[in-house]
Parts: sequence; structure tokens; C-alpha cells
Amino acid sequence: MHILHGLYIGASHNMRLLVVYVAFVAIGEAVAYAAGRTAEVWSPATSLPVFLTFFFFVLWAAWRLAVKVA
Repeated sequence: MHILHGLYIGASHNMRLLVVYVAFVAIGEAVAYAAGRTAEVWSPATSLPVFLTFFFFVLWAAWRLAVKVA
């Protein structure tokens, strides 16, 4: 890593990666919440497993997408 005036040269790229990741997670978690609420209408016992499945999938998928986009 090269340092330019006390900052790492790749710092702006890292910040962009984090911003894109947070945006993807926010969108994905809204979808996960909606899926959990929809599943609750049909069966309250399945809403938690549905939400948790979406929740952890979103964390993984958002990172993969953010790395490709940023």
C-alpha cells in the first residue's frame, strides 16, 4: 500500500465498497422483512425460519454483489 499525505491510496475504493454493501443490505433486509411478514400470514411458526434464512442469505449475497459492483 502506498501512502499519500497520510491516507491510503485505496481508501476511497474501500469506502465505496462499504457504502454499496450497506445499500444492498438495507434493500435486502427490507425484502427479508416483507417475506417474514408474508409467511406469518399463512403460518406464524414459519415466519422466523423464513426471515432468518433471508437475513443470512442477504448478508452473504450483498457482500458478493458489492465486491463485483464496487
